[in-house]
Amino acid sequence: MTDAFVAVLLALAALSLGLRTTSVLIPRVHPLLRLLIGGIIGTAVTTATLRICDSYRVHDLGLGLLVSLAPVGVYDLVMWWSRWRRTRDRAVESSHP
Repeated sequence: MTDAFVAVLLALAALSLGLRTTSVLIPRVHPLLRLLIGGIIGTAVTTATLRICDSYRVHDLGLGLLVSLAPVGVYDLVMWWSRWRRTRDRAVESSHP
C-alpha cells in the first residue's frame, strides 16, 4: 500500500514538473498534447533526479523533495483541466451559429 501511495505521489510530482516545463517551452499547444508531453518530460526529470540522488547515496532526500511536489501536482492538474474545459467550451460555442 505504501509503495502504491508513493508511486501516486511521484506521478503527481512528475506531472507538475512536466506541465510547468511545457508551459514555458511550448505555451500554445493543444491541452491534451501538453498533458502527454508534460507527463513524458516530468517522468524523465523525476527519473533523472532519483538516479542522481541514488548515485550520491541520498535517495531519501530526492524522494522527499519529489514527494513534496505532489500537492502542487494536484493544483497543476486542476488548472490544466479547467483550461482544457474552457478551450473545449469555446470550440463548441464557435461551431454553433
